[in-house]
Amino acid sequence: MAEFGWAFVDCDSPGVAIGPTGSLQFHSASNNLSGSECLVFDYDTCTLNLTGTLNVSGTINANEINIDVENRTVVNIDVSGSTKFGDTSDDTHQFTGSMSINGNLNINGGISFAYNRLTSSDSPYTASTQDYIIGVSSSGHFEMQLPRAQDVYAGTILYIKDEWDFGGSGRPAPNSIDINISGSDKIDGETSYQIENGDFAAISLYSDGASNWFII
Repeated sequence: MAEFGWAFVDCDSPGVAIGPTGSLQFHSASNNLSGSECLVFDYDTCTLNLTGTLNVSGTINANEINIDVENRTVVNIDVSGSTKFGDTSDDTHQFTGSMSINGNLNINGGISFAYNRLTSSDSPYTASTQDYIIGVSSSGHFEMQLPRAQDVYAGTILYIKDEWDFGGSGRPAPNSIDINISGSDKIDGETSYQIENGDFAAISLYSDGASNWFII
């Protein structure tokens, strides 16, 4: 019988099946069969109920996966490919790494982006591929280097803002915020850009994903 990988259990025979009605039978000590309330098949609903932990070393194939907590569906993976996470507006979903969206992004609510506030002790600063909004809160000269354009996705946007209040006199040229490229990249055809002479000036850049940063 072992070559078939299955067994028929005649539950009408006394002393054969052990456990509650519907419990799956498994090998126990002394070559006996046993069952448990932790693994029960409901014949009427065609449902296999597992209470406990399922460890899988292979693949799970399913048309739909629901993760329920207190009878609430908080995660749904549908056969169509659609997914749903959370069931209340105060749920938090954290993703570590990159996310690529091929389609529309619809947001019903607020949105915030990575914000990095720099001071004089951070100069010189090398912007990372994770930076989005960089605020420079320093009255002195500040050096910053952009990441390579090819190291970020084409269309990646980076905002750099002078947050220091010069009281209307503007940032002096000797105290400029110098934004430098990496390698042979260019910023609108130049190797650097200076934020100077203005009050609370800023620059917005986007990458072509190759070798250029362009000013928006």
